[in-house]
Amino acid sequence: MQYSKHTETDTEWMDLKTAAGYLNISYKTLMSFRAMGLEITEIGRIRRVSKSALDEFMKQHSF
Repeated sequence: MQYSKHTETDTEWMDLKTAAGYLNISYKTLMSFRAMGLEITEIGRIRRVSKSALDEFMKQHSF
């Protein structure tokens, strides 16, 4: 039986620190992306961003 290493970026929803790491950017840059239209979901004090939203944002803002 083979086991795969599970990382936090394997899931669709990640916290903002993990999302910044996924994109290899700083938290401050991620907040700039939010100001540019990156959708971040907030429920109370919990903030999450979906992997697909990150990928789509990067695709739309690439040249």
